[in-house]
Amino acid sequence: MNTKHTRIIAAIGIIGVAGAGLVGCSSDSGSSTRSDCTPKHSDISTVASGTFTVGVTDLPPFSQNVSGGDPTGLDIDIVKKIADMECLDIEFKEATYANSIPMISQQQAIDVTTGAWYPTAERNEVVDFAGPMYTDSMSIVSKTGIKSVSELESLDSVGTVDGYLWTEDLKTLLGDKLKTYQSSVELQQDILNGRLDAGVDSYGTQVYEYKDQSGYQVEITEADDRVIASVEPAQTVLPLKKGNDSLKTALDEDLESMREDGTLADLVKGAGLDPSIVVPAETELKIIGA
Repeated sequence: MNTKHTRIIAAIGIIGVAGAGLVGCSSDSGSSTRSDCTPKHSDISTVASGTFTVGVTDLPPFSQNVSGGDPTGLDIDIVKKIADMECLDIEFKEATYANSIPMISQQQAIDVTTGAWYPTAERNEVVDFAGPMYTDSMSIVSKTGIKSVSELESLDSVGTVDGYLWTEDLKTLLGDKLKTYQSSVELQQDILNGRLDAGVDSYGTQVYEYKDQSGYQVEITEADDRVIASVEPAQTVLPLKKGNDSLKTALDEDLESMREDGTLADLVKGAGLDPSIVVPAETELKIIGA
């Protein structure tokens, strides 16, 4: 898996990258002209009339492009539900974490982008956010089901991916016991090779990476005031064009409806994740770095 976009040391505010080589595909979502369909909101502004155009980054289990077919993942299921609620066709375009924001803010090539995006202050300078949807929680993978920071302190060797919201706090607590990696792939290799006693990474990432690995348990980290990310996990959002109030209102209200009727929890569970990561109703969006 590629190094994740959520790393706070990464260039999260890139806004000058051109979007090239985009591939679009239409889903089987209903058309806005369907006589039996009444949208929940009228006069929604999208880049293509009657169509919800969605960027797809590769970060399973949240979003992943599929050669010759529709993309898959939790965020994909969410945007498909929204398209159905608004009687919009849906079109997918391949995107990356470098070019997604420019595709929205500059090129106006997509309405939103997918892939467990964090709402950062730098991004918020050029795009708005719909949500929050669910949290990208800190998690621990081990053979013994470790859940707490205190348990990590008792181990000889722990690994994590450099630049995450919890990394600096773990460095302070674990000192030389902590080894940092540039990517989740490198971290997993050392876990599987027995070089580490436990690994700390994004919950969704680790559930996906270890779903076919027997003998390993992935647990959401118990809250510990010494590691802020365990107490206040990062929320995820759908970035959209700044100032597109009609689309933002529709997305926010559709997500809230999905939260209230249990649809969002069902989609999270269907992705193999714990429904507890769904952000509770009326939770304020927290902009990282604001």
